[in-house]
Amino acid sequence: MVAVMILVFFPVTYMAQAASTVNISIDGKDRQLNPPAQIVNDRTMVPLRFIVEDSALQGQVYWDQSQQKVALDCRGHYIELFIGSKQARVDEKDHTLDAPPFLYQDRTYVPLRFLTENLGAQVTWNSLQRRVNIQFDQVQPRVFAYYYYSPWVELEQNAHLFTDIAFRWFETNSKGELNYEYKADYAKTLAWARSKGIRTHASVVLMGSDPLHTLLSNATNRSRLINALVQEVRNSGYDGVNIDFELMSANDADNFTTFLRELKQALGTDKELSVAVFGRTGKEKWATPYQYDKIGAIADSVVVMAYDYHYSTSASGPIAPLWWVKEVAQYMSKVMPAEKVLMGMATYGYDWPQSAKATSVTAPKLIQLQSKYQVLNHWDEASYSPYYTYWDEKGRQHEVWLENQQSLTAKWKVVDEHQLGGVSFWRIGTGFTDLYKVLEEQQ
Repeated sequence: MVAVMILVFFPVTYMAQAASTVNISIDGKDRQLNPPAQIVNDRTMVPLRFIVEDSALQGQVYWDQSQQKVALDCRGHYIELFIGSKQARVDEKDHTLDAPPFLYQDRTYVPLRFLTENLGAQVTWNSLQRRVNIQFDQVQPRVFAYYYYSPWVELEQNAHLFTDIAFRWFETNSKGELNYEYKADYAKTLAWARSKGIRTHASVVLMGSDPLHTLLSNATNRSRLINALVQEVRNSGYDGVNIDFELMSANDADNFTTFLRELKQALGTDKELSVAVFGRTGKEKWATPYQYDKIGAIADSVVVMAYDYHYSTSASGPIAPLWWVKEVAQYMSKVMPAEKVLMGMATYGYDWPQSAKATSVTAPKLIQLQSKYQVLNHWDEASYSPYYTYWDEKGRQHEVWLENQQSLTAKWKVVDEHQLGGVSFWRIGTGFTDLYKVLEEQQ
């Protein structure tokens, strides 16, 4: 670290207002402050020494007693602040602060957001957690892809776009027994993914309220599954475990959280626990089995399934309307650390016949429909989604809703605006290339 000049604090003090603890992280790591941060005029104030001595900042501080001025030379910028004054200068340009620097417990307190943003950081505030997240190292968003009966060609062609792959070839049951749903070339595929620098995750699924209740409410069953997963991770060298439990009863919310806590403890800090949860905005009236805040505290990453807003058994409509995705991102980034959130994106579509259940649509299926019927293209501005219509031989009108490059690009911008950890998608192998085009643009 560059040598730092010791400040000689003059005997003016400031009675900082009392406030509950403010948590601060820099580049994803929590920092401990002593004395702690203070909130003044809705601004987080921190001791200057905390800023200067942090490894992410490394700079020099100068004190001018005659002007009651603190000057900071750091990361290529020169910042001047004045005790008790809202006037400041950054690289010889004048600025006005919302809260002036002050002295408290023999420390010079400065406005954290003003200082770090002018030093090149991105700063976000999580009001629910009372957490300031400061990001100097701009980490490339993660791309967490699901692999399920996936064609090799699509996997191989797009490997450079993936940071993580969740191999969804495991399933469990109410007793917590771990089984392969299928096992085609799993060792070869794992070794190939690792050779490309892709992190690998063992993904396990169980759906249905009754089997999930039996599994989660019974300590023996939970332990059986946890032990099997830990053993599989060790034997096959996975980087983590992905849990995809769906259609749980809301009454099992505590049981599910308990299971995740036990699993994370068993995996340890060197293996990642990721958890798939349904998208939620916080405005819903229906009860949920996902205790989002607690899951966010336990898991290393959370895959938010921000799709199936309309699904196979519902009325036709957009799979992931943009307005809804924005509300999901806003809610999730409030109830858990934003950097843990992996926003789910759909790489499939649904074909709704009139008054009937929908069927899934892949790229080959869409091509087949377009060759057989007169398929018309449409764009729904309200949901920012594309869709198609056609009439079949039985005289039924169909609506096909899916995503395209335009709609997915808009969702990527939501991820960027909320500084989420990245994206996830179900799944590699549907043949649609629009998401890959979006990811290529972000490289």
